[in-house]
Amino acid sequence: MLDRIADLTWHHPRKILAAALLFVAVAGFFGHDVEHHLKAAGFTDPSSESERAGDVLSEALGYSAQPGLVVLLRDRDGGPLEVTDPTIKAEVDRLAAELRGAAYVGNVTSVPAEDGRSVALLAQLSTNDLEDKGGLADESVRERVRSDVLEVGYGGYAPSFNEVNDQTRKDLTNAELIAFPLLAILLLLVFRGAVAAAVPLIIGALSIVGTLLALRIMATFTGTSVFALNIGTALSLGLAVDYALLIVSRHREETAVAGFTLDAHRRMVRTAGRTALFSGLTVAGAMAALCVMPQRFLYSVGAAGAVVGVLSAVMALLVAPALLVVLGPRINALSIRRGPGVSDTSNRWLRVAQGVMKRPVLVAVGTTVLMLALAAPLLGTHLTGPSAQAVPPGQQSYGVNKYLESHYGREVVEGVSLTVDGTTDPDVLEDLRSRIMAVPGVDRVAPFTAAGGDVAFATASFEAPALSDESQNALKAVRALDDPDGGRLLVAGNTASFVDEKTSLVENAPRAIGLIVLLTVVLLFLLTGSVLLPLKTLLMNTMTLAASLGILVIVFEKKFLVGLLDYPGPYSVEVTSLVFLFAVAFALATDYAVLVMARVKELRDGGMGDTDAVAHGVARTGRIISAAAIMIAVVFAAFAVSPVFFMKQIAVGMALGVVIDATIVRALLVPSLMRLLGEANWWAPGPLRRLHDRFGMRH
Repeated sequence: MLDRIADLTWHHPRKILAAALLFVAVAGFFGHDVEHHLKAAGFTDPSSESERAGDVLSEALGYSAQPGLVVLLRDRDGGPLEVTDPTIKAEVDRLAAELRGAAYVGNVTSVPAEDGRSVALLAQLSTNDLEDKGGLADESVRERVRSDVLEVGYGGYAPSFNEVNDQTRKDLTNAELIAFPLLAILLLLVFRGAVAAAVPLIIGALSIVGTLLALRIMATFTGTSVFALNIGTALSLGLAVDYALLIVSRHREETAVAGFTLDAHRRMVRTAGRTALFSGLTVAGAMAALCVMPQRFLYSVGAAGAVVGVLSAVMALLVAPALLVVLGPRINALSIRRGPGVSDTSNRWLRVAQGVMKRPVLVAVGTTVLMLALAAPLLGTHLTGPSAQAVPPGQQSYGVNKYLESHYGREVVEGVSLTVDGTTDPDVLEDLRSRIMAVPGVDRVAPFTAAGGDVAFATASFEAPALSDESQNALKAVRALDDPDGGRLLVAGNTASFVDEKTSLVENAPRAIGLIVLLTVVLLFLLTGSVLLPLKTLLMNTMTLAASLGILVIVFEKKFLVGLLDYPGPYSVEVTSLVFLFAVAFALATDYAVLVMARVKELRDGGMGDTDAVAHGVARTGRIISAAAIMIAVVFAAFAVSPVFFMKQIAVGMALGVVIDATIVRALLVPSLMRLLGEANWWAPGPLRRLHDRFGMRH
């Protein structure tokens, strides 16, 4: 197959490039406005109790119990709000009427503050999807509810998430403006020539445009999270540059030996092309495993990542070789400096690998202890979830939410929705209310009200913040109460959503992790023919992930260097990010493992001994992987400028995973463990070896 691809790109390069341009035109036409077709984050599990509670109450009552949006009215000069003044009263009534007419607003309640300095208009929404439809409600409210008499502010869950989504779209543009110039400079330094440096950027741009088209198609058939756009773009740029760097480097290596010939071209595609293909499939498999998760955020990012892995590999395998054929010797034009090429053997990496293999036990044990020490903080982490805390300072709703928290009860911005499905008997409901009030951590519970049919509801509040351990314990205690006679109690709200989110992740993550492990083992076996190398890769990937997450806890929970990152909190790790980072970090760690193992296997198959093959394999890929790691880390770090806390955590976590794997793991663990295993590195039982002989990936 690879030989056919090599011949195709050698004999018909201009046709392939013309097809690529046509693809860009079509993808750009249909995918340029993809952000307008994507939905909000989607952190909830549709089958969870909190979501079912919202559905039951919305169907019976027409709107949710707890307010999803709050309009804060204050005096323009900061003084007391004279609600008895006819002008003020008329304006408040007018604004409440405008609020009732906004999209997805089902009910409006007016609540004055105890200090008399403000009035909060609480909007209960007719939709249970506060993250997406709540954003449409917020936009409608901001357009309708305006005043020349009073200062109007918008807060609560829906406006908060709407501003986070808008910020996410801005972050994508900002990250691209940072990443592209930095990548151009780095590639120029790596390749020492402007023409060669442009090739990876071209492949990256093609991959990004293709990702936009894929997301646009996906959004047509299912709800797709807006965060898939940011993550997909970062992965597209990072992987495409990674694979194109590999292709161009091997091209220079082969043409230095055989000139610009078909033989050199074939060897490039057979070796670097095969590595890029396997790496792309491995990344795609790891990301696709997230599609089994019920959360829109996770399955959207998983699908986007799977497309990116395949698309980046295909672009590197077809477009990059065709471009190199058309350029010919001009690939080395516009050189800026002399020196060793990125594809040359690095004597420094060779000495490191040989030194490590002289003391493999000491290095392996010492490195393992270091990685476990870095991972240790993960054991005591305090997790958090999406809430109004996600709004970064500077956004309009941030100040409004802070004001509401300090001047109103928790039921305004962190209300707990209590829904009883099956009975509206007053005595039964009052008994249930008394039992809930007796639960430690519960602050207040309003009387139950009939919603229609056999459904009743009430709003409650906890004493502590919604995502605190105290509120989570209180929620669990309320849910543990016996159901009322003839009915069942369903609890919703921010605390309930967070607890349900964690439960859903615990229940569904093992399937995703199992798929990632299975696909990784199978693909690496097809590449190497070994049973132990894939298992060793799993172990090292797990250590890379654990160390990265441990550092993440140190930074974002223990407040280490948060000032440098301009991070104001919350000082916890976002729970959904752990599952996401597992898939991405695992995929990228496997990416570098494939690059090293493919080169080691090539040298070993060429007659080199095990120890020398490992040392020279590490040395031969040293500059390439170092350059690729720096560049992909730059791409991820560019997204860390986002003020949205979980986007910042994801970006830093991905950059950490890449750096740790490309340094500690590749320089120390890989050579030491491969030296200890020796010939056993390539062992496989007879049946599996025959399977690899038949189906394994060869030239």
